[in-house]
Amino acid sequence: MADHVTVLCRLPSGIRLELHDLPSLSERAQANAPIMAPPQARASITLNGIRQDPHYHPLENRLLGRAGRTNVPTDFWKAWLEQNKTSSLVTQKLVFAETTIARADNAMNELAKERTGLEGAEHTSLVGDVTPLHSAA
Repeated sequence: MADHVTVLCRLPSGIRLELHDLPSLSERAQANAPIMAPPQARASITLNGIRQDPHYHPLENRLLGRAGRTNVPTDFWKAWLEQNKTSSLVTQKLVFAETTIARADNAMNELAKERTGLEGAEHTSLVGDVTPLHSAA
């Protein structure tokens, strides 16, 4: 088994994945007095977002069909996936892993036309009574 997987992130700026000690979080939730300090992650990794994709260009700002790629230790990925299996990040394939770069490229080709909802509005198909701003020349 490979010791790293390629994690693809379809969020524009990436995301920080954190592993938490679940029994400790459970104790915090059941405490009589609120604990105001944030829980401390036992491990974390920041994923590259679409803007780190080599084909992304800021002038066109095209997000569809792009993903940031980050090499993540397999043990971390499996543990994070187990803790977050019902998260919309996982169920909507906003963050997912592939074992090889070729498989990652194939996965992005399959998802190239699937919108995430984070893409900008198409100026040619504005809804309702929204119209483009025309400035006086």
